[in-house]
Amino acid sequence: MVADPEKISITAKLSAYYRQFSDIAFASEVAALIGAEAAYSKLARDYGLDRDQLTAYAPMFEARYKSVSELIRKSGASQILELACGYSMRGLELTRSGTLRYVETDLQGVISTKQELLDEVRRCHHIAPSSRHHVTVADALDVEQLRVAVRELDARQPLLVLCEGLMGYLTRAETERVATNIRALLGDHGGGSWIVPDFTFVSELRNLPPERLRLRSAVRGITQRQLDASAFEDQDDLVSFFADLGFDTRVSSQIDETPSFASLASLGLPVSLLDRLRPVLRVWVMTPAPSAGTSLSSH
Repeated sequence: MVADPEKISITAKLSAYYRQFSDIAFASEVAALIGAEAAYSKLARDYGLDRDQLTAYAPMFEARYKSVSELIRKSGASQILELACGYSMRGLELTRSGTLRYVETDLQGVISTKQELLDEVRRCHHIAPSSRHHVTVADALDVEQLRVAVRELDARQPLLVLCEGLMGYLTRAETERVATNIRALLGDHGGGSWIVPDFTFVSELRNLPPERLRLRSAVRGITQRQLDASAFEDQDDLVSFFADLGFDTRVSSQIDETPSFASLASLGLPVSLLDRLRPVLRVWVMTPAPSAGTSLSSH
């Protein structure tokens, strides 16, 4: 990456701040433990943001998290690799029972904090560590780091890869590298799929309300990254891009895949907000195209 990739990790606190208004498992505890409120208040103060006008972000973050979790459930996956996991507790939540194996990865700074968070949450809830849940350092742009991360998984079984909140910070070249790395990992295993909820379209970025533009400007200032540099022109552009990399693409609505919205009640937001969000909140499932075979597995 051109800019310091660790700077992107700061935005994990922003995600944690908004998730605390939902009923996502452990979300409120995590937000308190990492000081998400203080971090968000400083961001709002430093960049002159109107917090009241940004409350709609809470159901957006809730939909993103829950729609991914619902697609995982529907997939019947037995093993998962999460890239850029941030401070989400999805891995802990999904491995508390059953046989699912879960590996989550991020950069060193996040993983150090994540390990401490997991220890504290487990202690508070009397949850014993699971041999099926692994947390390790790996850069999504480095395929060899990712291969090391999944050594604990079964190469004979399909692999489900997910990343939530990463793609908007990548350039088009970096997006291609991440996709190629994931395609290689799926080739190393018995196939599988890739779930990602945060691709964007250029036409929609032109119509964002002023306060959301101010928040995006603040995030650019913190991360020193141009947001949505890899934005696609439209769905056809996206499908074509990933077809060239060996993927078939299916898109769903995050809103329709989300079983319930607790953040609407906790923040006093109208249910009609979901109708406004439905057209722009999408989640994609990519699977290796049959014609591609495993030709990319050695890249």
